[in-house]
Amino acid sequence: MNTWNRQLDELMNVVGGCERIASTPIPFPYAVLLHRTVYTYCLMLPFGLVDPIGIATPLISVFLSYTLLALEAIAGQIAEPFGTSPNSLALDSIVRHIERSLLEICGEPVPPPVSVEAHYGLT
Repeated sequence: MNTWNRQLDELMNVVGGCERIASTPIPFPYAVLLHRTVYTYCLMLPFGLVDPIGIATPLISVFLSYTLLALEAIAGQIAEPFGTSPNSLALDSIVRHIERSLLEICGEPVPPPVSVEAHYGLT
């Protein structure tokens, strides 16, 4: 029985941590500062590269700017890991896997698995 209590305590600690993550938004000034910094850097990048790189400046500038803008977009997506967007965690699949494992241990009928691919729109 003591093992169950420890496992329940650990589960409650994990759930509490997840709730803190879900309820703590990225501060708006941080998001604005990140956005403006990336765009300003991308705007000024060609001027800094024109002397050392020369004619390849447009190509290198576009590649680096695309990479930085993509990283900014990814940061916005992963700021909410428990959402319902395709880039969020596949919680339905994770919970179903845990449910199936517990029902199997108890000798109960096991429901069909939830496809992770369906969550990410890969089917």
